[in-house]
Amino acid sequence: MQVNSDNVVIDNVWLWRADHDVAGPVKNSRNPVETGLIVNGDNVIGYGLACEHTLGDMLVWNGENGRSFFYQSEFPYDVTQQNYADKGYVAFRIGDNVQTHHGVGIGGYSFFRDYDVEIKTAIAAPERPGITLANSLVVFLNGKGGIQSIVDGQGPGVQGKFGVKYDCDFNNHVQLQALNSLAEKFLI
Repeated sequence: MQVNSDNVVIDNVWLWRADHDVAGPVKNSRNPVETGLIVNGDNVIGYGLACEHTLGDMLVWNGENGRSFFYQSEFPYDVTQQNYADKGYVAFRIGDNVQTHHGVGIGGYSFFRDYDVEIKTAIAAPERPGITLANSLVVFLNGKGGIQSIVDGQGPGVQGKFGVKYDCDFNNHVQLQALNSLAEKFLI
């Protein structure tokens, strides 16, 4: 799904690359779907988003002034380290050129059924004052491998057994630095 218009509300979508078909479990990256959702429009709000099992970044947000509230994703079961994790794919990617985005409750889930896959990070986001993420998380459901961090090497990872780890605030220190700089200008 691709949103190219501005001022759109996306509510309760589940975009899913099938992990099984009539013959049984999908294996070895059959049933190709690259990305579940791409947002190019500005001022887009997403409520209750889910993208699962795609063979690239699951969600890519390129639009300005985006807001996302509750995002759930599950990495694909059937990929290898070399064809997936080594390429740097993530559950939620905020584009490098995006200046403002606010996300709440963004989660990446791991169940690498077939191969031992280690994802470096669940969420990729530029570190700048206008990008904030609150209550992001990673979950290890079952299987092999895991997720090493929540956002760009920040926050704990999950591996080896069921577990949930949280990063309550991403980029608040950048916000505070910007506010302190602004306050200093007015105090001088």
